[in-house]
Amino acid sequence: MAATPAAADWRYCLARGPSRTVYLSAPFSTVAAMPALDAAFGSMLDRTHRAHDPVQCPRAEDAAALRAMRHTALRYNRQDGVTVVEIDWTPDRDAAAKR
Repeated sequence: MAATPAAADWRYCLARGPSRTVYLSAPFSTVAAMPALDAAFGSMLDRTHRAHDPVQCPRAEDAAALRAMRHTALRYNRQDGVTVVEIDWTPDRDAAAKR
């Protein structure tokens, strides 16, 4: 019996940093488990010497919903006086960079 491929989730990752900073990844589609995504984004922040709190990787059913969620997070944090650092990171690009 053949296994059915898992449906991909749309996600972005974020983590709070020091001095009212938040780091946000680019949006991406993935079948990876949330703990692996959290760990991968956290590892990238560590490698680039960015202190951070625990990572979150919210999910959405499709790209449009995820873009709306991410835009809301950007706007909310900026309105609250938080410095938003957008990082061009996805799990695929991170894995390719390590090869």
